[in-house]
Amino acid sequence: MDFTVGTMEKLVELLRPPEEEVLQGDNLPSKGFSISSTRSDAPPVEKDKPRTIEEYEEQEAKELENLGRVGTGLGERKTPEYTMNYQQSVSAEDVYLQIGPKTPGSASCENLIVRIKMPGDKKENVDLTVTTSNVTISSSQYFLKLSLPHDIDPDRSNANWDTDKEELLLTLKLDREFDFVNF
Repeated sequence: MDFTVGTMEKLVELLRPPEEEVLQGDNLPSKGFSISSTRSDAPPVEKDKPRTIEEYEEQEAKELENLGRVGTGLGERKTPEYTMNYQQSVSAEDVYLQIGPKTPGSASCENLIVRIKMPGDKKENVDLTVTTSNVTISSSQYFLKLSLPHDIDPDRSNANWDTDKEELLLTLKLDREFDFVNF
């Protein structure tokens, strides 16, 4: 590194103590606010709320089990039947020549295909919410909150309604970092 006059002047500026008119830390003026607690006004703890981590995990497992069971939805609504499959784009090189880096495993897949059977329902009644880790489907007859096995990119995913089968088809683009395992 060259020590020219310009670099030395910049180094002196960096090492100079702060000026007096600059307010720092404890020198800031008080705004007159006070901190108070409303802990005594808090409602009493409900009995069904978990108090330990074990109770919380047990309660969460029961809720997930109930949501995953067909016929037990939210309120009067049922949980629809669904399937999840991975989809991989392959070329002739991958299939016949086997010179591409892709493997038959799910690590090389680009999409997650979710088929939700909703007999008796219409496209207009379906409310779909997709986040990076969850899919929530709500209609007049069905409710499904589905945790996904991998993060997805909601902006590059799409949904289609098959009127003949009364089925919702979600093509969810997997959001993975590609490396020597995932390619």
